[in-house]
Amino acid sequence: MIRTGARRAIYVTMVMAHKDLLDFWKAKMLVVSFTLFPIVMMAMFGYMFPSITSTNLYAGKFPSQYGRLPIGIVDEDGSRISEGIADQFAQLSSTTGLFSVRSFASLEVAKDKMTEGKLKGVLVIPRGFSEALSSNRQATLILIADDTNPQLASSIIGQVSSLIRIISEGVAASRISDIAAGADPEALLEPISLEREPFVKGSATTFQFLAPGFMALTVTMGTLSGLAASISREREQGTLDGIMSSPVPRYAVIASKLLAQTARGMLQSFIILAISMLFFGVRVYGNPLLMVLTMFLAVLSFSGIGIIITSIAGEQETAMTSLMLINMPMTFLSNVVFPIEQLPWFLQAIGKSLPLYYSADALRKIIVLNAQMHHIAPDLIVLVLYSLATLSAAIPIFVRSVSR
Repeated sequence: MIRTGARRAIYVTMVMAHKDLLDFWKAKMLVVSFTLFPIVMMAMFGYMFPSITSTNLYAGKFPSQYGRLPIGIVDEDGSRISEGIADQFAQLSSTTGLFSVRSFASLEVAKDKMTEGKLKGVLVIPRGFSEALSSNRQATLILIADDTNPQLASSIIGQVSSLIRIISEGVAASRISDIAAGADPEALLEPISLEREPFVKGSATTFQFLAPGFMALTVTMGTLSGLAASISREREQGTLDGIMSSPVPRYAVIASKLLAQTARGMLQSFIILAISMLFFGVRVYGNPLLMVLTMFLAVLSFSGIGIIITSIAGEQETAMTSLMLINMPMTFLSNVVFPIEQLPWFLQAIGKSLPLYYSADALRKIIVLNAQMHHIAPDLIVLVLYSLATLSAAIPIFVRSVSR
């Protein structure tokens, strides 16, 4: 009897498992999402962490996972010596492929470009630089790196320091034969030094980079998963049919879902910001109203995507799997956790086509760089366009799906 009961239990187990697999196979969108997810993840991570070969800096190459980062140079000294140093730096940057160097007339203009995201750092040749070199004193260059991304900023500092060291060694070699009594040995061995100056005082922490990205990610994932769970659950329970058959405008149903998810997503985001400020030393340098506006537009830009996927998917499991296929790659491609500059160009293009990139970029500029409206206007315009396009398509798709 025991053996017969065990065999029957095994038989029933196999039959039920077979039924579940058949149901899975019939849900074609679920099968596609299920198959694509591991392929996308492995391909993405394979390109995200490229191997870096060791090369010789003095041979004109430098090992780096970033390529031709935009760097500004400001010559405040305006002498022939400082112009020569600037030219050498630009030439070395081009030869090694590390930076794309642009000259600016003033530090204020260069800083403004950095706030807009068009520069990743600014090298300043301060006044008195040539006088210090001519007097056999150590001359100092100043580097201001983009503090919105400490990992990228640290890489820029190391790479600029390496290039300045080459230039400094060239100057030192020309002075060896002119050692004078009383000369500063440090100035003879290392005539040019590099100092870092933060863009905003006290802002260069890792969490200053992570907190805005996590806020944008929370709004995004909360909106997508919340909409999918809410709509799919009510559809499976049959309550959605009752709502749609009542004398309630269709747009009111969608608006109620959006309002609920907006409140939830923004509440979670501010909890993240509060924890970051209380326990991890994050400071908000920008306008809180701009933060609220950015997160609101982020919610709208993803709401349409969530409604479209949920309407097409039908079942809750299919909707959640499809959204995971979007959420996971988007998290790593949109400059939320890893610098997007370390990705190959085609993955950067994909990342910059996603609204999460622009919401994270805008929040990071507001929180870290005290960006104003004109600095983040391009990001907000993209979010508005995404919102209009996706919601315009989502409403008719939703109405058709619940009317079938």
